[in-house]
Amino acid sequence: MIKNLTIQGFRGIKEGHISFSPITILLGSNNSGKSTILEALFLAPNPCRPVPYCVPQGETFPSSAVVTVYFLHKTLDYAGYAFLLHNYTSKNAEIKIETGNSNDNLQEMQDKAETLAVNTNEHFIRFLKKDQYIYLQSSSQKSIVTEIEVNGTKVPVYCQLHDSGLGFNCVQSDAFTEDTLLLSPKLSLAGYEYLRRKWPEIVNSGISRRVAKDASELSWEHYMDFTMEPMIGGQLDLYAYLEDGRRIRLGDLGEGMQSYVLSRILCELRKPEVILWDDIESHLNPRMLSHIADWFGELVREKKQVVISTHSLEATKVIAGINEKDSKICITTIRNSVLKTKSLTLTEVEKLQESGIDARVAEGLML
Repeated sequence: MIKNLTIQGFRGIKEGHISFSPITILLGSNNSGKSTILEALFLAPNPCRPVPYCVPQGETFPSSAVVTVYFLHKTLDYAGYAFLLHNYTSKNAEIKIETGNSNDNLQEMQDKAETLAVNTNEHFIRFLKKDQYIYLQSSSQKSIVTEIEVNGTKVPVYCQLHDSGLGFNCVQSDAFTEDTLLLSPKLSLAGYEYLRRKWPEIVNSGISRRVAKDASELSWEHYMDFTMEPMIGGQLDLYAYLEDGRRIRLGDLGEGMQSYVLSRILCELRKPEVILWDDIESHLNPRMLSHIADWFGELVREKKQVVISTHSLEATKVIAGINEKDSKICITTIRNSVLKTKSLTLTEVEKLQESGIDARVAEGLML
């Protein structure tokens, strides 16, 4: 399990530290560091590894973790990775993960120095895996580097770079932490595109039927399966297949159901050891939150880990209340670019809610 995360110079956080439990709930307002923490954990196993999303930069193949994060923050024309560095100008950034591995395993990891490099339009950023760090270094260097020096030792760069600035092939992709999967409403379309490419596996492995049965517990209609077929206008779409033979487009089931179904299918496909869910309360009613909280409990019993972010005291209370023994509630904020955190008990969350205090106000009161 991931025990601790230390960040330096990564995105909006100049420095910060946070520890985790089997289920960790990040509570706070916008720009309080919650998403940055999740993205750091998402990149940690290997920024260049394939993930179950197909974003515009990866239409013909699954996107990498770092391209997915880039897609999440894309606005107009910028096509580089300087946004990963604090204030876009920091010379380096560090993401340090501490796990529950034994000392022997930790020493073995530390002995394997691995580097992943990404070429961008403006920066040459190296993702260096050494001593369980991801190290981002920005420079004006434009040429392809085959090795760099780390503590006096020559280390090979396991990455083939493309001139486009966004494309890259990762030759070496061994993770040094378990696989993490980021779930976000902003990634729904990218997730659907991935399902299009993996649909035969999803159907033939029984994933679609299992998720349909599970989703039926949240609906007044019974879903037999999910299908991908041409219906309206002869164009391909995703449908819930009802027991009376009717089909309903997944996009017409409501955003909460869409989010839940997509998340469950992606998790069944990828089987991540750590699930990261940003803005979990988005479009989910209390019944769905309770159901998801039960699912989180099942994941913990399977020795998996969950880290979620939310603005909602109600969502926090529901999820932590069902999994109180395994949950940690952590309110976050960023002050002068430094991440500040404070653990809250379930009782404190309940008192805040009873007082009518919003989570965004609670952040200022508690930290």
